[in-house]
Amino acid sequence: MSIRSKLVSGLLLRPSKFLYRIFRPSPRTLRLIIHPISSVASLLASPTLRATCEKEDFDGVPGVVFHPIKGSDSRRVLVYLHGGGYCWGSSKSTHRVGLSNFASISGMSIYCIEYRLAPENPYPAALEDAIKAWNSISRRFSESEIILAGDSAGGGLSLALMMSIRDNGARMPDASILFSPWTDLTCSSESYSTRAKSEPMFPKEAPKDHARNYVPGEIDASIPEISPVNGSFIGFPRMLILVGDREILLDDSRRVCDKASEDGVDVRMEIWPDMFHDWWLFGLLVPESRKCLQKATRWIYLNDE
Repeated sequence: MSIRSKLVSGLLLRPSKFLYRIFRPSPRTLRLIIHPISSVASLLASPTLRATCEKEDFDGVPGVVFHPIKGSDSRRVLVYLHGGGYCWGSSKSTHRVGLSNFASISGMSIYCIEYRLAPENPYPAALEDAIKAWNSISRRFSESEIILAGDSAGGGLSLALMMSIRDNGARMPDASILFSPWTDLTCSSESYSTRAKSEPMFPKEAPKDHARNYVPGEIDASIPEISPVNGSFIGFPRMLILVGDREILLDDSRRVCDKASEDGVDVRMEIWPDMFHDWWLFGLLVPESRKCLQKATRWIYLNDE
């Protein structure tokens, strides 16, 4: 673990975890705090970013697209679903630095779906938006390879999306990348206990709060559309899972990897030593961020070698 990563973990993330446990902020409060701070951070980082960010529309679903300044690979595009517990987060604020870097490093344009957020728009709103936007993008790029990726809640949503489009006979992605995916909204994975202290970003209460906001009380949170770890992965494309070994969501990744492997998926999981949740989003603050995106890029282009 680099010195800068230790500083980010100790001076930035752990205080945030402590404050969350004390105040238990609502999703609206989290958005009011995190989104503006992220936007300012993105603005400060803009001289180092090598990608443009433009608004997009996917058949009525809002989105943004990141184009690498050096030009993009016309053979493939990446579709992205951001994290944030289904309650906050945005590709153009919280994820802007990370996705700009991913576009620049990979040489691909990244089409990001800005799905509706809970609790104002609970399940199945996010999945409905993801399906609608995916169908629009896949029609637009019918001749290109499409990679589907997502982090945290967006990683779980990516799995739920693939289950839905597979079952409905729509085009599947050619590959999928999951960064620290949240795949069990019953929050019952063992790492909620074994990694409760080592996870610096948020306490185990945070995912449980977000799950209650996303899943209406009368709906079973264990169904595959909400907790895709409980679904079938038969027919899925090759998959890369990247997760830190300090995360409370570590076992969400392990369980998906095991289940996907049992279902015949070409799946690869990498557990990054000493890394915390979504470390790759932190850009220059965390040296391991670039290394992670380089690793993901090499995996994407594996079949070209």
